[in-house]
Amino acid sequence: MPALERDRPAARWYFSEKEVYQLTEASRQEALALARAVLKQWWLQAILEQVSRQLHPITAPEPQVHYVYGITWAGQSVSGPEPLACIPFRNVQAIVRRVPARDYSLEAIRQRLHDTEWLRAQLRAHHQFLASLQLEGPLLPLRFGTICPEQAHVRALLEANYEDFCATLALLDGRQEWLFQLDVDRARLKEAVALVQGTAADDPSLMVEVDRLLQIAAEHCHQTLSALADRAKVQRLEVRHHPVLRAAYLVATERTSAFRDRVASLERAYRTLGIRLQLNGPSPPFNFARLHLEASAAASV
Repeated sequence: MPALERDRPAARWYFSEKEVYQLTEASRQEALALARAVLKQWWLQAILEQVSRQLHPITAPEPQVHYVYGITWAGQSVSGPEPLACIPFRNVQAIVRRVPARDYSLEAIRQRLHDTEWLRAQLRAHHQFLASLQLEGPLLPLRFGTICPEQAHVRALLEANYEDFCATLALLDGRQEWLFQLDVDRARLKEAVALVQGTAADDPSLMVEVDRLLQIAAEHCHQTLSALADRAKVQRLEVRHHPVLRAAYLVATERTSAFRDRVASLERAYRTLGIRLQLNGPSPPFNFARLHLEASAAASV
């Protein structure tokens, strides 16, 4: 490169005041346009959120209460058809389910106690739910309508009845409740009695003999099964009702097979007389878990 060109100073850009004003004004207008676009998007979002809230208002969570189904040893795993929670206190825990307060508050339940159909359905659902629970150890079932407003009230229930809960769980541990019924085809039994006695089928004395034989059969079955059970309870024994005998037996798990075999043996022996035997179970041990819950923040209808 020639020396003259190398030594020449570099040309400098020069803007007039008018050009500078035009550049800054154009930049300001572009910045304002960009700001308007950002604000437009912000306002659009705000308006859409307000409209959405008006179309779909956010409602407060529905009040719930704790439905206490039963008591088990603390740490025992429990599963069932509905979401459950276990609330512990020392060596025991309560099995609870959160339910709508509008349907299961104490006041709501008491208002419907006169509705026999509703009450019968609720009791059946309560028993079926308890029977569906899968757990490792004993279950102490509580009666329908044991309701606690909050977890603190559940713990108060456990604390107030702790000794009774522990004693009853110890009784139920390793045992099952079985329900037994004895019923009869009276016409068939009457016919069998008439045949044995050589009596006319319309002889009034046959009814007395039928009642006597039913009483003997019911007592024999109950005594036989009680010998295999740790606890037994007659719920009803009336020869003129159906069923004639209804009883519950608390049977050790290792004796369950022998207990069921004895029922089958009795059924074969009485079948020809028209006497029918039925065994159901194992079921939640309601008949051997009769508790008088101490007053606490929890309540039961």
